[in-house]
Order: sequence, then structure tokens, then C-alpha cells
Amino acid sequence: MAIALNNKIQYWSGRLRNGQVGSFFSWWFGELAQILPATWRERMQHALRRVTLIVNAGQLKLGIEENRSASWLESFSLDQEAALQKQGIRSLLEKHDIQETPRFLLLDAGKILHKPLTLPAATEPNLQQVLAFEMDRQTPFRAADVYFTWQLLGADKDNAQIKIDLFVVQRKPVDATLELLAARGLAVSGVDVIDRDKTLGINLLPAEKRFRMINPKSRLNYSLAAAALVLVIVLMMQSVNLRAHRVESLETGIADVQDEARRVQRLREQVTETSEAASFLTRKRSASPMAIELLAEITRTLPDDTYLDRLVISQEGVLMQGKSSNAQHLIETVNSSGLFDNAAFRGSTRLDSASGLEIFEINATIAKPGES
Repeated sequence: MAIALNNKIQYWSGRLRNGQVGSFFSWWFGELAQILPATWRERMQHALRRVTLIVNAGQLKLGIEENRSASWLESFSLDQEAALQKQGIRSLLEKHDIQETPRFLLLDAGKILHKPLTLPAATEPNLQQVLAFEMDRQTPFRAADVYFTWQLLGADKDNAQIKIDLFVVQRKPVDATLELLAARGLAVSGVDVIDRDKTLGINLLPAEKRFRMINPKSRLNYSLAAAALVLVIVLMMQSVNLRAHRVESLETGIADVQDEARRVQRLREQVTETSEAASFLTRKRSASPMAIELLAEITRTLPDDTYLDRLVISQEGVLMQGKSSNAQHLIETVNSSGLFDNAAFRGSTRLDSASGLEIFEINATIAKPGES
């Protein structure tokens, strides 16, 4: 499980490091680093440093690597007893405050096999298994006899291929060196390659063989970070609860205002309807004279020798039936009024034998305001 997880991590880290996203973030972090104060940049490099170990010609060289460049602190002869050297190495690490810093064995570039390969792009998610299967065909060794790793260089999308750098080292001499270092209290976290005083930044050591350094300061930092994260989550939850309570209060207030607005709207509609009804009556009243006005006008207009037996007042006109000594002149008389128009006899006039007066029936329209 750990090996599979490490393979996945290596796969995705390779893709990010060598892809466009990795290039962008590499440039971006580099630019950010340039604007940081010098002391901060120094601390960042200090946090990323590694203890470097080289075993060669009966000597153990111990140094510190920062930014892929190693500086050497001291050399120890491997002829001395391991138990005595262990105490001296421990004192040296404590002196430079690097006892909890990851330790890497550095191999000379001439002792490893480096080979560029081009593989189908479909092999990228399972490069560990593919390279182990292809090891005896691509190198003189079997996969069981070597430690290996790779760096993803890029992808050829047109041909569906990927390019990698394969790094291979024989297992036996590395294991012997690791045992020698372990006897001196130097359990290593990885095996890198040094070429002209610069490391390649790889790790040939399998995940199951890597020694994990546990820094008490890191534990404290992780604990503080976890506590800070918990506090942030609590604050966020409290903020969400307060926001939800505020939203609920606002929704209640909005509902109350909406109810009040609906009541106001109903009152406004009632006022509008009442106003329209009043306006209608006013318009109707102004559009035609009142019946009492019409009656007064008829009384004023008709001569004294004329009286009515029947008077009908409608919305549009009047009907007058009665008797007069000179009915023929009534049409002109009615039309001369400012309230009546289009007066005309309804039928012919006739003589009443009892009174000797002419019986008439006249229709007239009611004049609109401004028409007379």
C-alpha cells in the first residue's frame, strides 16, 4: 500500500514539476521569494536543507546541502570503531542543530546508470511497474538487483509518448553503505546523486527503506497548525450560525414588511376604486345637467300659454307633451335654450276641442357642455 501510494505521489509530482503548471508555479514562487526579506529567504533555505553523506576511499564526509549545493563539515575515517564515531557524529549534528534534519547518501554520478527513455504515454500512471518489467531489457541488470527512479522530462502529445530520465544503481553496494552508516547512527532518508558539487534532487531509495525523521519542533508546529485549523473551523461555524440567525431575522422582518405592504396595497386599491367611482359620478354630473336644472330651464323657456301634461327626462334628451295656444313656435323656443338641441315634433299637432288649444309632443336632446 505504501509503495503504491509513493508511486502515485512520484507520478503526480513528476507531472506537476515538469508540466506547464509546475513551470508556472516554479517561476511564481521564485518571483515571490525574490521580494521576501533576505532573512526570510535564508530561513526558507535553512528549513529545506539536508544532511549529506559521502562514503569514499575509507572516509565518511558529512556536510549540509542547501539549494542543491553541498558544503562539508567534517570527515571521519571508517577505520575507527563505529561506536566511538557514533558519539562524535552525534555531537557534530547537535553543534550545527541538524540532528533532526533529513540525511541523504550522495553517490557519485559515475557510479550510477543514467539513461534517457521514450515510452508510450499510456505507461505514465504505472511507470514503477513498467520500468521494473523493462529493466533487464533496457539495462544490464535485473530489477531485483538495483534501486531505480526516474524524472519525467515531458510529453509528446502528437505521438502519444513521454520522455523520462532513468537512474539505476546496483543494490548491494548501496545496502552495504547504508549498513555502515546505520552503525554510526546515520539512518538515511534517501539516496541522491552528486555531479560537479550539485545534487540531482532525486531519491533512489525505495519508500519502504527510507528513514523518516521526526522533528519535535515540527510536531509542535503541526500541533499548533492543527489547533489553529480547529479554531478557524469553529470561528467559521460560529460565523455561519450567526449569519444564518441574521438571515432568519431578516427574512422575518421582510415577511412583516411584505404583509404591511400588501395591506397598504389593498388600501391603495380601495382608495383608487373609490376615487374612480367619485370621478365617474363627477364626470357624469358635469357631462349632463341635473334634472332640476332641466326642469327649471323648461319652466323658464316655455311661454305662459303653454303647459305640460307629461315630461320625461332621460340621459340623452327630454320628451314634452302638453297644450299650447301656438304650438308651432315652441320648436324655435326650445332650440333657443342653452340646454336643449334638435327640438322636433313627434307626430303632428292637433286641436283640443274642449280647450281650443293645440296638442303637441316634442322631443329634444340635452346639449353637452360647451356645445351650445
